[in-house]
Amino acid sequence: MPKDFTTVHWVIGNPFSNDDWAVDTADRVEQVVGTVRDRVTNNIVKLVRGIVFGLIGFIIGVALIAIALIMFTRGLQSLISLATGNTGIDHSRSVYMSYLISGLLMLTLGGLVMRRRRSPDT
Repeated sequence: MPKDFTTVHWVIGNPFSNDDWAVDTADRVEQVVGTVRDRVTNNIVKLVRGIVFGLIGFIIGVALIAIALIMFTRGLQSLISLATGNTGIDHSRSVYMSYLISGLLMLTLGGLVMRRRRSPDT
C-alpha cells in the first residue's frame, strides 16, 4: 500500500507521530559527539600532552646537564687545589686550570661524537 503523503506520521523523527522522538534525537546527538570526541579531541589531547611533557623533559635535561658541568668544574677546582697543596698554585690558578681541563675534555668528547655522526657506509 502506498504511503499517504498528506499526513506527517511517516516522517522519521517527527515529534507529532513518534513518542520517543526526544530520546532518539538525544541519543543520536550523544553518539555523534562521542564519535567526534574519540576521533579528534582525544588525539589532540594526546598530541598536546606529548609536546608539553617533551618540552618539560628537555628543559629539565638541559638544566641537569648545566648543573652537572658546574659541579664537575667546581669539584675539579677543589681537587687541583688539594693535589697541589702549597706548591705555588693558588685558588685563582686552579680555577683556570679546571676550565682548561673541562674545556679540553668537552672538546675531545665533542670531536668523538662528531666523528660518529655518520654511518660507516658513507
